[in-house]
Amino acid sequence: MVETLPTLPLWVDVTAMSTTAMYGAATARSRNVPVAGTLFAGILGGTAGGIVRDLLLGLQPVAITGAYYFPWILLASVFGAFFFYKLISQKVPYLVLKGVAIGLLISIGCQKALIHEVPFISIILCGVLTATVGGMAIDALTQHRAAVFSQAHWFATALIIGSLVFYGLTIGMNFYIATAGATLTAAVLYVTSVLRNWPSPTWPKEDNNMSA
Repeated sequence: MVETLPTLPLWVDVTAMSTTAMYGAATARSRNVPVAGTLFAGILGGTAGGIVRDLLLGLQPVAITGAYYFPWILLASVFGAFFFYKLISQKVPYLVLKGVAIGLLISIGCQKALIHEVPFISIILCGVLTATVGGMAIDALTQHRAAVFSQAHWFATALIIGSLVFYGLTIGMNFYIATAGATLTAAVLYVTSVLRNWPSPTWPKEDNNMSA
């Protein structure tokens, strides 16, 4: 049984959301989105997953009610739009940031679900949704297909396995070790799958011939 867990550390939650906000703003600028839209994309990318997670758990969204979240997320969005977007052309740094961001987000998503003692499958779902909803919103608004629904290498696999690793490491270990393990696992799986061009698992070929 999972041991009694501490409250999710504020700085970890803020760091995870800010990292994703930086990534979201950089992605939006790389797609030629105007200034206001780019900053909005960063804010949305940083907060949407956490808001959905909190609503599913019956909680007030901390990104809205917490005093420290919005200023740091906005600052990260500005940094991503003005500086980090230049690294998008440099494949490895960009992929590593994305991998770390999704690893941190699945950790805080799973942790919060664990604290509120929801069933196992709901814990994994909270981890995955926390890490994907913001990116899906940005993709939809910039008229791109969401990564989790496209041939995005092992993106979805990294999310699920990272969530499982976090859950497993919380049994007998503390939050920080579980977070480090989940983040490392998700980042390594995702970055390696892209660099080695490992395709996302697909349905058998014969299914692709079925008429719509």
